[in-house]
Parts: sequence; structure tokens; C-alpha cells
Amino acid sequence: MVLYPSQEWCDEWKKLINADEAILKTGAKWGVSFNGDWLFVITPGGGLEETAYVFLAASAGRCSEARMLSDPEEVEPGFVVTGTYPDYRSVVQGEKDFLALVVKGVFKVKGDMLKIMQNAKFIRAVANSISRIDSEFLGD
Repeated sequence: MVLYPSQEWCDEWKKLINADEAILKTGAKWGVSFNGDWLFVITPGGGLEETAYVFLAASAGRCSEARMLSDPEEVEPGFVVTGTYPDYRSVVQGEKDFLALVVKGVFKVKGDMLKIMQNAKFIRAVANSISRIDSEFLGD
């Protein structure tokens, strides 16, 4: 088991993304002519005491980088998603759909929503991949 969020968890996520043919196929155009990198801002709650930052660099169906950041200013992502630890946890556990939470406004997104909707199959495949990580959580 790996702790969510942690660098070890990010490493597992990168491996899963790069080994998934559905992600490669559906993400062929993602980030090719635009910045497809993501910054996930995880706000405190449910055992998380300080805001955590997960950066995911994605282009053409592949992940070149997944890492924890101490300072979000280290990167210039095309998309920033902010939500609470309990809400992210529900996605990591496979209980809730990431895109549904985006549409409902549970997750606040900065970035081109049209690109997200045009690439919904890719986004959903990447988001669903995290539920395959054997994760342990803060507050358990």
C-alpha cells in the first residue's frame, strides 16, 4: 500500500498511466498543441492537515512527470483543480467520478473546460486509473 498523497503514490500513478493502452489511445491529442499539464490542489480535511500539491505532466497519452510539490509556483500547468482531501479520496477510492465532481462544481477548475469536455474519455481514463493504486489514507 502507498500513502495518498505521497511521491511513492505519484510514481505508481505515472506507471499506471504509461502502461494503459486506453489512456494512450484516448489521449493521443491531449496536450499536443496546448499545455495539458495538471496541478491538483488538495486542501485540508479528513486527516490532511496542510494543503498538498500533485503535479501531473501529460501529453499525447503519456505521463512524463508525476510528483508532489512543496510550492505550486514551481510549475506552470494548463489546468488547476482544487478540492478537499475527502473529495479527492472519494475519487482515488473509485467511489466518485472525477468529471462528475468537476461538472457539479465540487472540484474547482482553472483551465479550458472545452478541452476537458472534448477529451472526456481521456480525462476519465486517467482519473479512473488512480482507483487501481492500492492506497492508504490519512486519518484511517
